[in-house]
Amino acid sequence: MGSSSTSTASASLLSSLSVRCFTAVLDHRHLLESKKNVPAYALKLALLTVVVLQLLSQARLLKIQPYSLESGEIFLLPSICFSFHSVLTLWAVTSSNSVGFNFIRQFTPLATLALTEIFKLKKRTSSNSAFLVLLVTLCSALAGIQNFTDEALVYAYGVLNLMFKSTYLILIQEMYEDRKSSVVDVYYTCSINTCPLLLLYCLLHPDTPQIFSSGSWSSLIFLGFFSLVLLLGCLLNFLVFLCTLMSSALTMNIFEVAKTDILMLRNISPHEWTFSLPLLTSLLISISGVGVYMYKEAWKLNTGMKKEAMCITT
Repeated sequence: MGSSSTSTASASLLSSLSVRCFTAVLDHRHLLESKKNVPAYALKLALLTVVVLQLLSQARLLKIQPYSLESGEIFLLPSICFSFHSVLTLWAVTSSNSVGFNFIRQFTPLATLALTEIFKLKKRTSSNSAFLVLLVTLCSALAGIQNFTDEALVYAYGVLNLMFKSTYLILIQEMYEDRKSSVVDVYYTCSINTCPLLLLYCLLHPDTPQIFSSGSWSSLIFLGFFSLVLLLGCLLNFLVFLCTLMSSALTMNIFEVAKTDILMLRNISPHEWTFSLPLLTSLLISISGVGVYMYKEAWKLNTGMKKEAMCITT
């Protein structure tokens, strides 16, 4: 396999690990005790991202292009979608009634596939890969079907999150293909763009003044956990951008479906396997489809690199 495909797989694996650590830290009883904290937390995450990248740039550990109004305008639409997606995702993580939200999120690969065709990206999806995406999504969705008792607002949030996530990933992939900017530059520009949007959301939110009274800000343990959450959030967002721009938005969403399938498979105890045969079949088909999809993408990438090397030598 090529080095790019290996790096993409590593980025996706790190992204999945970061999600698990991120969620585990958010479960701490002092953190995000209510949904009132979500808009302000998203703003703090964006601000910390900008500060950390600036510090790394000043220390000459990263090379970042200075922010400009031109680049900010170009990445404005994906930044808006990214802002709303961040708030909705954090709401789902901190909410106990988000089963329907998570179920709808499994259809993100199909939405991304549709947008890939609509925007006519340079990296097109073959009919075989499109079939695999359809198979993986449907089998994963069948495994996740249950008796949903969520409110209608949860499903509305799920549909909006589906639209925002697939849109911002496709847009940054398209603009990355056209501009050939670095991953760090794209992430840096989008992070700066999100700050005023999230600040406006915080100012308009009626529960924002109660944020400081709801947390244990005088506790060092609370501050330590809160700092860890922020750092993991920054890392997670960067890995999502990295995997998307190194491979594609579709590959990123397929990896997330595979992560969901593996978690569901792990939650089935061995003595329940006989009674959960349809569920097991759907999960195994979905996971196998992801494996075949990734093999095809890696083979395609490796073949393209060999052709480029032959053209250079000739």
